[in-house]
Amino acid sequence: MPRADASVPEIVDVLGRGLKAWDLEVGGEPAETDVPDWMEDLGVGHGELVKGSTPVDGRRSLGPRQLTERVLDQLTSRGFVDLEEGDAETPIRSQSFHIEWHNRAKNPSTSEVQRLNGLAAAAGEYVPKRLIAVTTAGISRPAADFADTAKAFVFCVDRTSGRLVGLDSRAREARLPDTHPAGQDLEPW
Repeated sequence: MPRADASVPEIVDVLGRGLKAWDLEVGGEPAETDVPDWMEDLGVGHGELVKGSTPVDGRRSLGPRQLTERVLDQLTSRGFVDLEEGDAETPIRSQSFHIEWHNRAKNPSTSEVQRLNGLAAAAGEYVPKRLIAVTTAGISRPAADFADTAKAFVFCVDRTSGRLVGLDSRAREARLPDTHPAGQDLEPW
């Protein structure tokens, strides 16, 4: 590792002056990005996952408790009325639904959604539970198709605002009362 011939006060001075002292140019147009595949059929444009929301401290993620509270509020507003706050291991509980959090950067695959659906079905004491999956990533079309077939609900949560977006057709039909009042009737089992 090379050693510099700079003293600590000189390094502090350079760091304190910021990017201008380093002769770096930062700025210009932001890079144009394509809409991810999983967002194409959502009816949600790129950047609209946080539209109308107020992120906490810029781009910082909400804490686990805040995120759980916002998700719980939105799910109950969408008609999932038997949900209640749980503990650290199971943040949201329900008698009818099995709630799984998928906090990986990679989209859940079809086999992952099948596995989660199996866990949901086995979680019911007398009657199988339906799956509600909350992910911070997207979902592939085949996985969304399987979720629809299994009568599961898959939502993407924006970590900065806590806003939910339905990723499969069933989750998109369970809308907030103020956005789609006629879509509140959930299909019976």
